[in-house]
Amino acid sequence: MDEGNSRFRVGDRVACGGAECAFHAEYIAVPDMLVARVPDEVPLWQAAYTTLISIALHSVRQTEPRLGDRVLVMGQGLVGLLVTGLLRANGARVMAVDLDESRRAYAEAMGAERVVISSKQDLQNEVREWTDGIGVDATVVCVGTDSNTPIEQCAEALRDRGRMVDVGITKIELPWRVFSSKEIDVRFSRSYGPGRYDPAYEWGGSDYPIGYVRWTEQRNFQAGLHLLKSGGLNLEALTTRKIKFTEFEPVYKALGDGSSQDVGVVMEYGEPEDALGQAETKPSAVAEDPSTKRLAKPVDRLDVIGAGNFVRTMLLPSLKGQIPFGTIVNNTALSAKHVREKFGFADASSDAEATLGQ
Repeated sequence: MDEGNSRFRVGDRVACGGAECAFHAEYIAVPDMLVARVPDEVPLWQAAYTTLISIALHSVRQTEPRLGDRVLVMGQGLVGLLVTGLLRANGARVMAVDLDESRRAYAEAMGAERVVISSKQDLQNEVREWTDGIGVDATVVCVGTDSNTPIEQCAEALRDRGRMVDVGITKIELPWRVFSSKEIDVRFSRSYGPGRYDPAYEWGGSDYPIGYVRWTEQRNFQAGLHLLKSGGLNLEALTTRKIKFTEFEPVYKALGDGSSQDVGVVMEYGEPEDALGQAETKPSAVAEDPSTKRLAKPVDRLDVIGAGNFVRTMLLPSLKGQIPFGTIVNNTALSAKHVREKFGFADASSDAEATLGQ
């Protein structure tokens, strides 16, 4: 922990986020703003849901539900189910929609008032009956698909001047006639909330004034953990399996090929919670890599291997203008070309060995 850190103390139980730093590893280094203290009453397996809860919570805040609002949640995957539970916690009435009949029981356990399996039921008839012909006040799109059908279905289900919030990575083409005639308010929900992908906030530690930005990503972390402390979110209903970390491969494979029926899978490291922090750590010698000696002389240009999300959204914007960019290397030549043009690299390549001079 950095000297002078007043937010946390050694021994605190914490939950953290950020795909660029919160890895599955024995030791990780995470900026303050991506960490939240876990209340004593919350078991660590529940705290592991913190970032997913924050994604769902930010989408609910974007929806702005009011007591008694009828909200349609399209998609009852893990994030969609969390959205359903959080909307109920906010006093909204929820219609949960999914193609898969097996999701009905999970949606009901999270508090959905009505569950529609759209592969078997007529969604619009269900909406008209549920809302007395008015239409829903808001829809939250929690699906990932190349089809525009979910967007069109949500637009038809909305009342005049209703709200649509997109959470999933999905195709979005807005039919002008229905969106214009209803004056539909379309919003997007970005990750954990305000502060996400802002280097000054996440890595520089510059918090947003609470009077202007009430719910930053860290405050969403904290709000989600407090909800778990109070028992306001039923994670037991979502957690279909707990496995040892060493057993992850078949689970990941099943999730990847679509054969899995799991919803929430918790990976455990096999160490009792009360033993955390008690093991002694011994210093180990760090072997010197001869190649690092080349860094002793001044660096006159920077070559970058890999053009992933962290590099494009965090690393390169922070370094731009501080050092000349040489070659950007990526497996996909088109992505490398795009990054070269955006950030002013001298060259783009898909050959890492050639760039390294090997």
